[in-house]
Amino acid sequence: MLDLLQTIVLATVLFVATNADDLVLLMVFFAQPGCRPRAIVLGQLVGLAVLTGVSFAAAWLALAAPPDWLPWLGLAPLALGLRWLAHPHTEEAPTGAASWRTVSVVMIANGADNLGAYIPAFAIQTFAQKVITAAAFGVLAFAWCALAWAAVRHPTWGPFVRRWSTKLGPFVLIGIGLWIIAHHPVFELLR
Repeated sequence: MLDLLQTIVLATVLFVATNADDLVLLMVFFAQPGCRPRAIVLGQLVGLAVLTGVSFAAAWLALAAPPDWLPWLGLAPLALGLRWLAHPHTEEAPTGAASWRTVSVVMIANGADNLGAYIPAFAIQTFAQKVITAAAFGVLAFAWCALAWAAVRHPTWGPFVRRWSTKLGPFVLIGIGLWIIAHHPVFELLR
């Protein structure tokens, strides 16, 4: 019983520490006019499942992804943000009506910190602990979506969140993309 509780606590800490930025992204997606909540939730779950699966495999194989390629995942949110700025009022803009694929790509691209935290944790866990951790991640992903949805729909500050996330959404995506890319070893040498 203690092992179960410890595993759930570890999973919760890992999730919260690596997904605080995803909460902001979820609010941006939920705040868009015409948002499709099911697509956003599905995209979050698919993105998290991919990151968890890659972490499982890397831990099992005792191979971490080469650090040189992870920062280039920042190109996905950067491109989405730039496209949103270029086409703010067209169908091509990644608005809240974004598909689950768009949401999952953004979540995966923003997930290098997830890999960095999950792989070492999974490397020391038993198979049962990995399954418990993955299940906890799934429950927490639903909670994250509910929290983001509640923030956007709150009667007092929901209108503020909706108004500003529509305006700041592309800049959030661009900022995340640039931050991910800036952590590439080539750029580390310039510091």
